Amino acid sequence: MHSPHTHSSLAPALFLGGLLAGSLGGALSGCESSRAGAAVPADTTPEVVEVSTATARVEQIPNTLALDGTLQPRRHARLSPLVSGHVAQVRVERGDVVAEGDPLVVLRQVDLRLAARAASARAEAQLEQLGVERTTEFDPDAVPEVVAARADWENLEDQLRRVTPLHAEGVVDDRSFEQARSAAEAARARYDQARTRARGSLASYVALSSEARLRRNEASNTTVRAPFAGAIMERLVEVGEFVGTQSPVVELVDASELRLELAVPERYAALVHEGQSVQVTVDGTEQQVTGEVRFIAAALDTANRTLTIEVVIDNHDGAIRAGHFARAELQLDGTRRVVRVPTNALSERAGVYRLFVVEDGIATTTAVRVIDRTDDVTTLDAELPDGTVVVTLPPRNLADGVPVRVVPES
Repeated sequence: MHSPHTHSSLAPALFLGGLLAGSLGGALSGCESSRAGAAVPADTTPEVVEVSTATARVEQIPNTLALDGTLQPRRHARLSPLVSGHVAQVRVERGDVVAEGDPLVVLRQVDLRLAARAASARAEAQLEQLGVERTTEFDPDAVPEVVAARADWENLEDQLRRVTPLHAEGVVDDRSFEQARSAAEAARARYDQARTRARGSLASYVALSSEARLRRNEASNTTVRAPFAGAIMERLVEVGEFVGTQSPVVELVDASELRLELAVPERYAALVHEGQSVQVTVDGTEQQVTGEVRFIAAALDTANRTLTIEVVIDNHDGAIRAGHFARAELQLDGTRRVVRVPTNALSERAGVYRLFVVEDGIATTTAVRVIDRTDDVTTLDAELPDGTVVVTLPPRNLADGVPVRVVPES
């Protein structure tokens, strides 16, 4: 028979044992759950995407080269006056059509005419000082001053010739002889000086007369005229402004012919020659015109490995303005291989065009280069075999390497 003390001492021990057993059981239960969860593998198989497809077709088309550039006018000039002066008249405005020789800007003439008169007066005064009427066949000995000096010299020279034999005979003393000889030498020196002065005066007259002609030409060249037929692109001055010979007053363009400068890649350089036909599409207007290769550079640009050519386009009716961006299609010899696909098969990102190609139920992307594009069909430069299956209207969740299932296009 147990005493009350015995029962009270066993109660705490039984309670602790129950707690330990419960904890151990919970731990064992958690381990079993973890093992069960680890035993089930995650499903990583990509989801099959439903797509519609079309077939790519390989064709041979005429060999062309697509390039682009900016249309330039046949001639383009920023016109400056031949003389400096103040603008008196401006006879044109932007867009005006002018013929060769038409007056565009007129400078004030009064000051230039006065300067021309003053220069002419100085030249006439110099001619009067020379004392001759013509200078085309100028003879310095015809100048009055020279004529007088020569006469004086010849007179004294004649006296010296007469005195010389008398001096030899002792009739004339040494002093008189030396005086005669010195006088003749001095007269010769004065004659030479007179000739030199005459030549200097002639040079001054020539310079003054040249200046007079220059001033007269300036006075007659105060009108800026059109050097060729064209249209005014810009008027750069206003009445009253002072302009110099380096100051453009009008910008003139001749767009009767347009020129398109193109850079042909090195690999096509041997296929380009003068006279080749070029189809040009003008941006902004979508006009299509035909030009021809007229000028070809003598050598390739070594910096970018291209050959510069110029295409000339007739524009006598002025239908196309210079400055438009244009796309050119050069007609080369032979044919080229292209691939045609539906336009809705293309996807574009950051300027790069791609196709999704389906093979063995897997979609893979390939980059392509677009040659021509319409609403329905796009022509590509791509290494795809004939009959390649491509995805049309690619879904947003389609990615490279994803399995696909082909369904009819809705």
